[in-house]
Amino acid sequence: MGNRPPTPPSIRVLIVDRHDASRIGLTLMLRNTPAVATCVAATIDEDAVALARKHTPGVAVIDISERGPFTGSLAAALREAAPGIHLVLTSRCATSASAAVRAVRASAFIPAGADGRTTVETVLAAAHCAERPAARAQPPSPLTDREREVLALLASGATNREIAAEMHLGAEAVKKHASTIYRKLGVRNRTEAAHRAREALAPRS
Repeated sequence: MGNRPPTPPSIRVLIVDRHDASRIGLTLMLRNTPAVATCVAATIDEDAVALARKHTPGVAVIDISERGPFTGSLAAALREAAPGIHLVLTSRCATSASAAVRAVRASAFIPAGADGRTTVETVLAAAHCAERPAARAQPPSPLTDREREVLALLASGATNREIAAEMHLGAEAVKKHASTIYRKLGVRNRTEAAHRAREALAPRS
């Protein structure tokens, strides 16, 4: 018997970015990623929503560099057009965009200067979460109230320094809390922890 054929690509991605160079570069990078079946791009919100209705992407990458308060309206329109879509925010500005991530309940944030590998891994992680929402082997170990606070900030895109300032902790204390959170959630890094945050922080019945 021959080898089993490779799994066909299944991930569908929508990119919304007004900046030609970054939009084209990310589109080409994702189209050359074996797991990605479709990657479409738009510069304006109306086209993005139309593409979401047509292609039902599992993840949308939205550049918020020039959006300000309008990210929320686009997020709502995309979720209506493609129910279950996960949002990944990115920005060419050197900010964490924590408030924007929280406001639109985004899955992740790609900061300015992120390399190609990190960008693709973040998008694929969000798409994986969208396509297999029930693929959780075991519920996470209970987090303490302090760990829940750290996880919420971490998932919003806040840096360790920002978390330390927000919670009046030292840098080493934040690192220790993060390590404990990773262990309890069974994840390896910030990106994976962020994708488990909604489940881990949900009220327990």
